[in-house]
Amino acid sequence: MSTRETQSRIIQTALELFNACGTSAVSTNRIAEACGISKGNLHYHFRNKQEIVQFIFRQIVDEMNSGWYQDHLQPTIRHMAEMFARQLFLIYDYRFFYREMPALLRSDPLLLRRYRENRRKRIQALEQFFFELDKQGALHLNGNRALISSLVQSTWIISDNWLNTIEFLGREANTESILEGYDLILDILRPYYAFDERRVLMESHAAIRRHVRARGIGLN
Repeated sequence: MSTRETQSRIIQTALELFNACGTSAVSTNRIAEACGISKGNLHYHFRNKQEIVQFIFRQIVDEMNSGWYQDHLQPTIRHMAEMFARQLFLIYDYRFFYREMPALLRSDPLLLRRYRENRRKRIQALEQFFFELDKQGALHLNGNRALISSLVQSTWIISDNWLNTIEFLGREANTESILEGYDLILDILRPYYAFDERRVLMESHAAIRRHVRARGIGLN
């Protein structure tokens, strides 16, 4: 097995174990055993569990970089709903990180710096998307930078925490609960609708359902 194949296997195995059990319950020994490699071989690629988490976060960033910075080219209510669904699927795929984010970031200055850099970049991209929504007449924001910044921050908080909220309440993460989370975002944006509320709701829900079907699997 090549070095890259071994590294990829370690990361995929660690991700599965972290998602299932949490990082504190998973040792590098357990990861090595699950991979069918020696502890020494694992430590040749990653000195410790912290480096594995850092690498996994790099994968999260790479996924965002692969297409998330073209959103401003599709400034529609429909695409905004698809962005929400896309974010929730990413969070689900890397759910251990979003469950444990405060502790992981506090314990690793390098990870915290990389997270802040990525967050700053994403905030700028989302603000650009909202400016385009305003320019295209999808929302009435009058170019108000303070308002756009506030809306981005508020909707970000909902997107980042909705799956955790569902889980903590003992509810199922499915299409309907995704729609419920997005309705919270629509509540925030309602004063700025450029279209009939019923149209916004129908287009948004249709876009999310289509995105879920395209994914081919649910969050269960």
